[in-house]
Parts: sequence; structure tokens; C-alpha cells
Amino acid sequence: MEQKIPQNIEAEQAVLGSVFFDQGSIKTVLDKLHQQDFYHPQHQIIYESMKELFQELVMIDYTTLSDRLSSKGMLERAGGMEYITALIEAVPSSSNLINYINIVKDKSITRKIQDTCRKIIEESYNVEFAPDFIDDVERQIVQITKEKRTSDFKEIGGIAEELLKKIANQAQVKGHITGIDSGYAMLNHYTLGLQPSDLLIIAARPSVGKTAFALNVALNAAKSDKKPHIAFFSLEMGVDQLVMRMLGCQAQVDNFNLRKGDLMSQDWEKLHYAVSLLQTLNIYFDDSGTVKVTDLRSKCRKLRQDGKLDLVIIDYLQLLSGSATNQQNRVQEVSEISRVLKEMARELKIPVVALSQLSRNVETRQDKTPVMADLRESGSIEQDADIILFLYRKEPTEGDKTISNHIMVNIAKNRSGTIGEFELLFNKNMSTFSNTRVSNDRNDDEEQYEVKR
Repeated sequence: MEQKIPQNIEAEQAVLGSVFFDQGSIKTVLDKLHQQDFYHPQHQIIYESMKELFQELVMIDYTTLSDRLSSKGMLERAGGMEYITALIEAVPSSSNLINYINIVKDKSITRKIQDTCRKIIEESYNVEFAPDFIDDVERQIVQITKEKRTSDFKEIGGIAEELLKKIANQAQVKGHITGIDSGYAMLNHYTLGLQPSDLLIIAARPSVGKTAFALNVALNAAKSDKKPHIAFFSLEMGVDQLVMRMLGCQAQVDNFNLRKGDLMSQDWEKLHYAVSLLQTLNIYFDDSGTVKVTDLRSKCRKLRQDGKLDLVIIDYLQLLSGSATNQQNRVQEVSEISRVLKEMARELKIPVVALSQLSRNVETRQDKTPVMADLRESGSIEQDADIILFLYRKEPTEGDKTISNHIMVNIAKNRSGTIGEFELLFNKNMSTFSNTRVSNDRNDDEEQYEVKR
């Protein structure tokens, strides 16, 4: 069976012919199509001459177009006077211009994919390092798919109507969470849950409890009514260590005793119940040492395509590397990483939570409250992140040991809401973060808790 190159001569003719009926249509054509999107050489020549006339503010009609082509010595290559006339008659309906443009664009993209695939097959015979080759293949395909037909601007009236429907649906639910439930009342208060397309950074100094907090968020979210699918990428700890912590958290059994196996009969009962509960949750761990942020994105795309991804958690950002193998500037590399994570959140329409280290600068100050400038190798993290949370311990006053297990959560940036600060209780022996009593009571009496603004 003869294989035909993707093309549609009638659609190409209709696009060019529509310009003669409506001078304003050339703006639409120029916005959406390039010269190479036309397959037939004569159409490329005609399109380029139309573009020149438009840029020179010359009205495009049969006479001006044929004169321009003739002056360039390209009239015959464009099909001659008869072909120009035929274009005018080749338009079924000028009101269908967008549909004609979409047909031409789709055929063009299909041709580019075919050309790229042929190039990839040729290059595959000389591959020296497969991971770089695979990443380059994915980059080339993604670059082409970005050219796919795009929708026109949306009118504010239509957007407002859709939003009104969403607000009405939320009002019927009468809940305070529109995203994924984090399990923490005050965090939900500020964020309304973990929102799709958001990049959330959780930053702290070592040993404050970043990983434990991330595991708690994953566990709480997975147990919520929506039963989301969660991918947890661990670049620092093995999956056995992480699940051990989760078991201790869920069963409320001391981690040290758990590792030793020094357990009482009631502890075993709690553990068996915890295991049976964890088996029902949609949490997937990756401790394979995925270092490149592009590899991580590929894995997430695959999960999303399979319908098994609603939330991504990464522990932690500074252990990722950029796409370049010989990246010299670490700040630029971290900037690329944060940008890719934000793009991934928007592309897959999921919240992405990334843990981050803080620099030692915070230790040298009298006020130990972290600020965004303390983000280690910050680069563009501050710009790309939608929400930035800092975890830190309050400095105890002399003789006061009661706040040693209190962790402050400082929301330093919140693109869609307010900033503020609240406390959580951290039981390190069981890797558990829990709401304080005042946090639980906030919904009943908001004035009981004073939020820093």
C-alpha cells in the first residue's frame, strides 16, 4: 500500500484564498501558521508574498499579489495567473478559516514528527550514552507537540461563567478545601488544600523534620476522601526507611523499638492494622536514584498518562541535577530544576511538593526565623514557587523546655492567598506531626488563634 506524506492541498488553498475575501484574516493566518506549515512549494511562495504585502500595509488582492510575485520572478513557480485565480474559487466558506488552519497545522506537525522519528532512528545506531539520548528524544518530541494547535483567547464572560459554576459546586459541598487535603487545619486554611499546578517548597535546616513532615502530608492526603495517587521521590533515603517511618507514624510505635523489633503485644496489633491500612493507599515510592529532573518528569508523565498521579513529593530539591551533564554554575542549574518542576506542575495539572535545604546563614542570626534568601542555591526558587513553607524550632526561653517539640510553620510566600505562621507538634520518636489544639479549634473560633501577617 502506497504511503502518502501528510498534506491537504484543499485546506492550504482555502487558507490562502480566504485572505482575498477578508483582509483581516491574514492576521489570523500569520499568528497561527509559518511558511513551512504549507506542504506545497507554490503555497509557501504565495504565503511569503502575502506576508510581505501585509507588513508593507498593502491591501492583498489578485492584482497586488500577482504583481509582487511577478516582480520577484516567482509567478510561474507559484502556479501562474490561473492558479492565483483558482485560489479565490477554492474557498468553500470563509467563515471556516480556523478549521482550515487547524487542518494545515495538524498535517504540518505530523510531517515534523515523521521527520524527527527518522532522524532519531538514524542517531540511535550511534548512541554512546542511552540516558542522554532518551532525554534528547523526549525533548525533541515535546518541542514539536508544543506547536500543536492552540485555542484562541478566551472571553472573560465565558471564563466567569465557568468559575461561577465551580463556586456553586463548592458551596454545595460546604467544605473549606478545594484541593488535596494536607491533614493540617492551618495549612488547609491558608491554601484550601494542595492545589493543581502549584509548586510548593518546604524548606528547613537538617534534623528539623522535613522528610517526616512530607511523609505525614503524603499519608494524610492518601487517607482523605478523594484517595489521590501520590508519587514520592526519595533521593536521600531508601524506601524501606521511609515506609518504616510511615509504619511508626500510622501505628504510633516508637521508631527505635520498631527497628530493634522490641515490641509489646499491643504494638504488634497496631502494626498489623497499620499495614492493612497502608495497603489500601495509592502511594508510590521511587528511591532508584533518579537524579536528573528530566528523568523525574518522564516518570511523572507516564504515571499521569496511566491515571495514577495526583500529587508529587520530592525529597529533596538540591539532590536533583539539571539536564546538562557538564553544568558548571550550580545556581543556574537549580534555577533550571525549579523551572522544570513548575512547568511539570502546570503541564500535568497536579500539585508538586519539593523539599529544600536552607543555608547556614540562618544559624548565624539572632532571629532564627528563616527568610526566602536563606534557600540554599536558591536561584529562581523564590520566583517559581507558588507557596514556600519554612519549618523551624522556636528558641526556648531560659528554663522553658515545653516547646522543644513545637515546630513553627512559616508561610513566607503564598501566591493565591495570605502569608502567616502556625505551630505543629512533632513527635520525633514516631515521625508524627500533629495539629495543636488551637489549630483544631480554629474553625470553631478563629479569634482564638492569632496569625502573624
